[in-house]
Amino acid sequence: MRRYIFVLLLVCSVLFGIGIIGEAKTLVVGIHDDLATLDPADFSHRETEMMLRQIYEGISTYMPSREIQYELAESIEAVDDTTYEIRVRKGVEFHDGTPLTAEDVAFSINRLVKPGAMAGRTSQRRGLMGPTKEAVVIDEYTVHVILENPWPLFPRFIPWQMIVPHTVGDGYITEPVGTGPYMFDEWVRDSHLSVVANPNYWRGKPNIDRVVFRVIGDESARVSALRAGEIDIATMVPVHEIPALEAAPNIDVLSVLGTRSYFLEMNVNKPPFNDVRVRQAMNYAVDIDTLIEVLYEGRATRIPFVLSPQAFAYHDGLQFFEYNPEKAMQLLAEAGYPNGFEFELDVVDTHRSRAEIYQAMLSVVGINAKIRTWPTVSAMRDAWMQAKNKPVHEQRDALLTDWGNASLDPFDILIPKFHSDASGLGRSNYSGYSNPEVDRLLESTLTSGSDEERRAAFLKVQEIIYADVPMVFEFVAHEVYGVRNRVKNFEPSPDGRLHLWAVDLE
Repeated sequence: MRRYIFVLLLVCSVLFGIGIIGEAKTLVVGIHDDLATLDPADFSHRETEMMLRQIYEGISTYMPSREIQYELAESIEAVDDTTYEIRVRKGVEFHDGTPLTAEDVAFSINRLVKPGAMAGRTSQRRGLMGPTKEAVVIDEYTVHVILENPWPLFPRFIPWQMIVPHTVGDGYITEPVGTGPYMFDEWVRDSHLSVVANPNYWRGKPNIDRVVFRVIGDESARVSALRAGEIDIATMVPVHEIPALEAAPNIDVLSVLGTRSYFLEMNVNKPPFNDVRVRQAMNYAVDIDTLIEVLYEGRATRIPFVLSPQAFAYHDGLQFFEYNPEKAMQLLAEAGYPNGFEFELDVVDTHRSRAEIYQAMLSVVGINAKIRTWPTVSAMRDAWMQAKNKPVHEQRDALLTDWGNASLDPFDILIPKFHSDASGLGRSNYSGYSNPEVDRLLESTLTSGSDEERRAAFLKVQEIIYADVPMVFEFVAHEVYGVRNRVKNFEPSPDGRLHLWAVDLE
């Protein structure tokens, strides 16, 4: 009889997944913002990158060490100054069983760089491809990437792009099929994304059977969910929660110096921020050192501009704006605002505490910052982009935000944030900043093959923008994660990516 019961239970475990052979391993990650899209060519958003990278892979990728590692390429080599050859990895399949070939790689690159190639739209990630003109199939596993002009940065920027099947055609992706370690399962907007292990992954099946990315915008709620065991990893842990988490016997706190710059971006075309004296006053009115100490307990590095001190061409001659409320009030009076002014400050919940510190400090000099909290970063950015087409008086005032510069090259922060072409190179220039000389210098860095020429141009750009102060310049923070100690092999990455293929659960 006992043997019969054992056999029955064994059959049930196979059919219904109950305990005998082993329970499915599910990893739950608490994140502060939802996906912007399921299409890997249509976003400029950290959380979207984090999640879609479980489903899709690139030609190469940055590891947590910042080393570039090949993924779907066996090699990337320069044929001449304007041609790179990609040898595509053999034996890789998409989740639907279709083999990966050069046709998919060339299609994916062309979809990124060709105007209107994505359901009539041009990829938001076009700017990250520099002077890439097109990709051409040479044979089944060889692609040539053709550049408009020499661009030695190509191998350092191709890791940010993901490869999709050529069968996508000119459509927009709503049902993702990639080659990555996990396959798409379900997306419930503003709730969660779930992915399941790819049993045929070319590196080997992941240790985790299912990963759920759960959207918990409120940082306190996210930490509470970690303590309660509802999630296994909490991203963007606020510093004031660190001591309590470090004291918890079943939670580890992991951190790494990030690559994300923080700042307040002002609409320089809308009064009162169209006056440089007001923008200077904003910088003098905010005590960034105190803000860092209160919010991060010193786990952040102050910056005089937007570049990290680790970045290429960082300008070490720029000075911090000192905290000087008297000087701020003097500048406001000179600009015609002796009694200050009122403006609306856009934030998402993650930055709410930061916004409240701003609010208190600005009130000292007579500036009333009314905080508007948006449900997601995408919603806030959409509101800004939509308002760009309206009369100036109907546009947004200012937003408290951040920008990831994972490559630590000025190319992917100075160009998208400060080039005047908001529909192209300046795809995330929310401030409306425009300077022809800055545009010219930034564009020159796209065609120069010399690091010294690029360095000189970027240094000059920093000096010009610093003098125009379209932002309140803040800091680069540490990336802090709360991780339950049943999670094994997890290593945080400076760029906020989650490398989950080798992660396991006890």
